[in-house]
Amino acid sequence: MQITARELYALIRDVYHQLQNNLENQLKQFDISVVQFGVIQVLSESEKTSMSELKQKIGCAPSNVTTMVQRMKRDGFVTTTKNPSDQRETFVYLTEKGKETKEKVNVQYKAFLKENFSYFGEEKFITLSEILEDYKLHLLNVEKK
Repeated sequence: MQITARELYALIRDVYHQLQNNLENQLKQFDISVVQFGVIQVLSESEKTSMSELKQKIGCAPSNVTTMVQRMKRDGFVTTTKNPSDQRETFVYLTEKGKETKEKVNVQYKAFLKENFSYFGEEKFITLSEILEDYKLHLLNVEKK
């Protein structure tokens, strides 16, 4: 059976969307979205993160990140402050509620990863990881051209 580039693209897209859907279903119990989960993960890596750094790390449009942070602030997951040395810069922090949610979500996230990747034996897992890493580098080079 021969697969076309279009079919492979559709397959990769469908796998990505199914993983996102499965994660979304797991996160419903915490009343957060996949993007909010990403924000919490990024913020848990450091004490504070600037809005511009957050935008870069989660890969969303600036207006989307601003709206997301405002919602998360309203819901008590994050707080923000202005940089005292540069008022144009805003720092985002996890609140206690955000930290507690992160701990609870991480337990569920580990279970999500185990369940969704249980299909792969160790050899297939490593092979797929290597292929995807190589392909990602190729795509980065294509983008630069």
